[in-house]
Amino acid sequence: MMHACNTEDIYCEALNPDEFKKKARKLACQTGTTIATGNSVVLFTMLLLQDILEQLAVDPITNLSNIITVANSIASLNSSIKIDP
Repeated sequence: MMHACNTEDIYCEALNPDEFKKKARKLACQTGTTIATGNSVVLFTMLLLQDILEQLAVDPITNLSNIITVANSIASLNSSIKIDP
């Protein structure tokens, strides 16, 4: 059972890397979960990049090379989204 960490804890069960590894291995065996998790990370990253792109678009002349870089990153991430079979 997980609990909140106290600053006095020498070993915090809530941040146990071995437990995370066990859970990750278990989830990785479930194709749908793996695909959904990967897609969530990709979509989250794409949304962050979209926000950055909007900020860069305020001054497109000065930020043109950065705008192109961010747009290319979003396009690359788009191709990594997986469809659950």
